[in-house]
Amino acid sequence: MSKTYTTTGIVLKRRDYQENDRLFCLYTKDYGKIDILAKGTKKIASKLNSYMEPFYLVKLMIAKGKVFDKLANCDIIKTYDNLRNDQTLLGFGLINYLAEGTDGLISGQTMKADKFNLLAEVLDVLEREIIYDLEDKKDRLSFIANIYFVKLLVLLGCQPEIQRCVMCHKGILLPQNVFDFVKGGLVCEKCKKICLIEDYIMVSDTVIKLLQLAKEKPLDFFVTLSVHSNELKEFNQVSEKLIMVNLEKPLKTFEFLEQI
Repeated sequence: MSKTYTTTGIVLKRRDYQENDRLFCLYTKDYGKIDILAKGTKKIASKLNSYMEPFYLVKLMIAKGKVFDKLANCDIIKTYDNLRNDQTLLGFGLINYLAEGTDGLISGQTMKADKFNLLAEVLDVLEREIIYDLEDKKDRLSFIANIYFVKLLVLLGCQPEIQRCVMCHKGILLPQNVFDFVKGGLVCEKCKKICLIEDYIMVSDTVIKLLQLAKEKPLDFFVTLSVHSNELKEFNQVSEKLIMVNLEKPLKTFEFLEQI
């Protein structure tokens, strides 16, 4: 078996390890989420420091190790400077939102590249769109990020039930439905009257349709999709709650994005 391997990855986070080293968590195209040790990267003079910033897209050579695999070499593919240098800090908030949510939702290694490709795709879309002075810019770009998370939940087998009532299993008739976050899907008007639902949000037919479209359409479809400001906010609220329920904790970046 080879002592080294190569892959393409996106840096999700880093943390200090021992005196001079760092551990990097990456989501890779070929191996899923992995932790690798980068020796000496806490030192100012380390050549690898400028190559392993959070949310860089990088090509890696990795050496197998007993405890942690070790970074042997690295080349930068993309740095997403438009998001990083956005003076409103919205871009910074969005990439940290993607990093924290992706890291929390995905565990373990996988040989499938679908989730990696989806993450790379949403970064490309946000990197392109952040430079434009969009109407409801924050809500619109958060909407794109949340479409990504709905798609990710589908790939992880955690998609919400939006076609049938999670109580009686009958087809949903729009409108007047609630989303039950404990059971992970819609509850019809009849069941809503007779069942005790502790954690729910009323959802419009537009938001239900957007959840369905999120499963079917590519991310670029949603960039030019005409959605009213109130419906963007409602979709983002439902999506963010879905993420929290699946993580079983709130994301730290929610509070940061609210303050921008």
